[in-house]
Amino acid sequence: MRVRTMALMALGTALSAVAPVHAADENAVHRAGQPDVFMVPPEDARMSEAIARARGSIEEFIAAFGRPAERQRSFAIKVPVIEGTQVEEVWVDLETFANGQFTGHIANEPLSLHRVHLGDRIVVDRERIRDWMYVDRGRLVGGYTIRALRLAMSEDARKAFDATLPFEITD
Repeated sequence: MRVRTMALMALGTALSAVAPVHAADENAVHRAGQPDVFMVPPEDARMSEAIARARGSIEEFIAAFGRPAERQRSFAIKVPVIEGTQVEEVWVDLETFANGQFTGHIANEPLSLHRVHLGDRIVVDRERIRDWMYVDRGRLVGGYTIRALRLAMSEDARKAFDATLPFEITD
């Protein structure tokens, strides 16, 4: 079965130091020093809706990234990286946006890719974005795929996950 692999990563390397989240163990790969990776079927309705919401609001993100307020930080995008038949979605910590392209660095070590690594520089066309996020006054803005994965967690797992975050997720 073809699946989307998604690191549950919200602030680049900030979450790689936290304890693993064992929310949906049957769908998660736990790695020491890295965020958990969740296997999500391509037909997952909740994830497809999250991606659509992120894409539909990309202008909001671009505007905030282009002129961030003092209280805004940790701007990142999630993009698919394709290597042969493997498709893995990774977070990219951003540096610039110009001419319809984002430039940044891979924020989590891919699980099944061999040509792309944590810290590698990448240039991404805005059309390839699957999600976006930043933190404003300690609260997550965007992060629609993170929210979708979080909603799939049990209440106990969600509480444990929330306790590891350096920001708050409000509904």
